[in-house]
Amino acid sequence: MSKQSDHVVSVFSGAGGFSHGFSSVGLKPAFGAELSEAACRTYEDNVASPCHRLDLSVASPDFFTRLLGGARPFALIGGPPCQGFSTAGPRNAGDPRNRLVLNYLRIVEALKPRWFVFENVEGLLTCGEGRDVTALVGEFLRIGYSVRLEKVNLAGYGVPQTRKRVLIVGNRMGADFRFPAERFSYDSGKAKKSNGRPFAPSLMQAIAGLGAPARTREQAVAYAAAQPSNDYDASMRSGNVGGTVSDHVDATLAADADRYRLLAAGQSMKDLPEALWHASFKRRAFRRVMDGTPTERRGGAPSGLKRLHGDLQSLTITGASARELIHPQADRPLTRRECARIQTFPDRYRFHGGAADVARQIGNAVPPLAAAEFARHLRALDGAFGSDLQPLATAAAPRLLGYVLTDSSARSDALKKTAALLDESMRSGRPRA
Repeated sequence: MSKQSDHVVSVFSGAGGFSHGFSSVGLKPAFGAELSEAACRTYEDNVASPCHRLDLSVASPDFFTRLLGGARPFALIGGPPCQGFSTAGPRNAGDPRNRLVLNYLRIVEALKPRWFVFENVEGLLTCGEGRDVTALVGEFLRIGYSVRLEKVNLAGYGVPQTRKRVLIVGNRMGADFRFPAERFSYDSGKAKKSNGRPFAPSLMQAIAGLGAPARTREQAVAYAAAQPSNDYDASMRSGNVGGTVSDHVDATLAADADRYRLLAAGQSMKDLPEALWHASFKRRAFRRVMDGTPTERRGGAPSGLKRLHGDLQSLTITGASARELIHPQADRPLTRRECARIQTFPDRYRFHGGAADVARQIGNAVPPLAAAEFARHLRALDGAFGSDLQPLATAAAPRLLGYVLTDSSARSDALKKTAALLDESMRSGRPRA
């Protein structure tokens, strides 16, 4: 039997948000794996462990087992992109859209970590009318893991934005467990929850203390004042010995500033005169009208631009946020450094690559603060269940331990279909795709 270890392995590592969070509580990954060269450089510079540049759709799991010397790691963390995840289910190896998910499963199966944490976008829950996520859960059960599936809003863990993500967490011991309890209320205007706990930091609290942005990326920016303005500002400054920040840049053109000036908090491009709409917004807003989609099925027009509320949590940070999310007070978009702060990256974090690369790395990351919450929780669970001592032969049969698809008391028709499939899987022990 392969020996167990305390190693953490990161795949689809990106800029290292997941790994930085685990590192902050003493669980630094032994290595990461990522396709993007710029993201790998960011990872190595900040996480201070190797990042192997690999195409994870085809990388052999043997590569990882050799790096670990055959040891079974404590945890594997990461989540493959699931765009176009096939309704045929993840075992259809011939479908190129499934390669990333399929190889993630193969890596988990080969490495046999005691725990894995799979992170993904909330759209995974309804892809293929619920068949895809049900099939994915079934694959984790097949390879020996008991799993819990939940959609969470990471604002509940103190992240200053509404960020809904799907997490699948599993263990090989057959141990029943829960996700870490939320510690914060939140209100972004779009998503809100008051649970009797203090509110997560607001947007303005999150970006407080940063100086006026530079005009070019080559300029480092000093803080607005020597002393932090609040606890979150202090936590972001921690370890930033030089006292300056990078990627805090405002290159707004005068014509765009005039457009932004007309937006009140909560307003978006559709609230502007049509003459001021971006050409790309016009195409997106009317595309479904022009191709004949019925009115009741079009959905709302895209935001294009959105002026944020400073006293609420931010909307979700994405790779487009440094173009589309407008500062609550200044007539400009958020800077990349402000986006990084809202993503809970500390100010000492240095990003490599071009501006678009950096924006994508920040927007795609798992916020380190939320990652740290799960890292602490897994470590406590691992000790509580004695998994470092328990022989695998004594583990309970793999099963779906439970799921949460929404905070709302009502489910959409799409989520009802997913719930029906997952309920059947819990009754039978064999998820049906």
